[in-house]
Amino acid sequence: MFASARIRGTYGSHVTAKLALKTGRALTSNRDEVVLGHSPSESARLLADAVSTGVRECGGTVVRLGETAGPTVANGVRRLGGDVGVAVVAVDGRPERTSLKLFDGDGSPLSWKQQSEIVRRVNRSTADIASWEELGSERRWEDATAHHVDRLCKNRPTFSDTRVVVAVGEHETPVTVEALGRLGCEVNRLAGTGDDALPQGRISPDDDVCATLRRAVATSDADFGVAHDVDAERLVVVDERGELIEGNSLVALLARRAVRDAGRNACVAIPQGASRRIDDVVADAGGQISKPEAEQSSWPRPEGSANVVFGGDPNGVHQWPEESPCPDAALSAINLARLVDDGAALSEQLTDVPAYPFYCKSFGVDSLASEMIRVAADAKERFESVSTDGCVLGETGDAWFVVRPDRTEPALQVTAEGTSRRSAKQLFERVTSLVGDEQPAVTT
Repeated sequence: MFASARIRGTYGSHVTAKLALKTGRALTSNRDEVVLGHSPSESARLLADAVSTGVRECGGTVVRLGETAGPTVANGVRRLGGDVGVAVVAVDGRPERTSLKLFDGDGSPLSWKQQSEIVRRVNRSTADIASWEELGSERRWEDATAHHVDRLCKNRPTFSDTRVVVAVGEHETPVTVEALGRLGCEVNRLAGTGDDALPQGRISPDDDVCATLRRAVATSDADFGVAHDVDAERLVVVDERGELIEGNSLVALLARRAVRDAGRNACVAIPQGASRRIDDVVADAGGQISKPEAEQSSWPRPEGSANVVFGGDPNGVHQWPEESPCPDAALSAINLARLVDDGAALSEQLTDVPAYPFYCKSFGVDSLASEMIRVAADAKERFESVSTDGCVLGETGDAWFVVRPDRTEPALQVTAEGTSRRSAKQLFERVTSLVGDEQPAVTT
């Protein structure tokens, strides 16, 4: 239930108003002011009310932002000088996608160490309830979204002739639409497209997702289309032909631009299991690759590497350390628009990205730690070249694989890649046989 920088689970069974109340109490032990926002659903509003109640009954102050996405909450914490931020995310009709995202005072996701302390307090049987004369207060800040847009657009040149189709869920005032429009893009916002159109895992061109967005782009003169989840963290991109851009290729495009803008020796952070095509593109641009252990910190927060200019996960989460303390889909959309405005069409820019055959699959497990130990031992018996530093990595001539714990779910993620489709698929099938008995569906 407790994942990196968030509390998540199924609404009504795992994530309840009681748990939200206890979380509010836990956040107030050493943090006096909590900045709180929530997604548009009624269940999110209810959970946010419970968090606020918990904070105030322990003497803390709550600043309510209303219906806002996670990056807006993170921006608000930093802007207001709050002690902690909470973004309550719940999607009506998708109870399993409920979470309470936690941000530090600088707007960055809480580290595992910080979150462990919160978990310890949540699990306590008692709380430091304030007396009636010491109860906390609640106030509203109505300018959170406007300030977030201002910050995204500050000191940026406008676009000359860029057309974008945007599907951003059900937020009444979407930051992505507002920011792109202010910067000079011609924006067509699609109505009636909830975030259930987004893929639930890594993004593949063969995925039957975002169909409305893809049709809208293909039948218009738009330069590209974007969609993001209700929390405005994960971004999906469609090129000018209406074709979905695979997640690794998108990271490669954004990483190359970030390295070129920053100069040589700039560093890009990617997770273990990302495609080697990203390594190749970054190296050709004169940059370096860092692969921090996601399980030890709130990735992407690459530690000990001052030159990191971009962090990208193939599942659509991107971070720009110099511009935002947390992943922000609106910021990625802006940087993508700049890429298109300054250069060739996206489909043309993708031709320079190597196309290694790539397969991936996630397997749900009961215990991540014990399963990783078992898989590591089995892999060493079956493959000659295997390392186990935070994950299981191996190579077999012209193909290579990674098995690692998922960042947010109790699951193991298996990826395999190679110089040929045959070698990559054969290795993928060998490795997945170590993890699960059932033959997985192959994602290319």
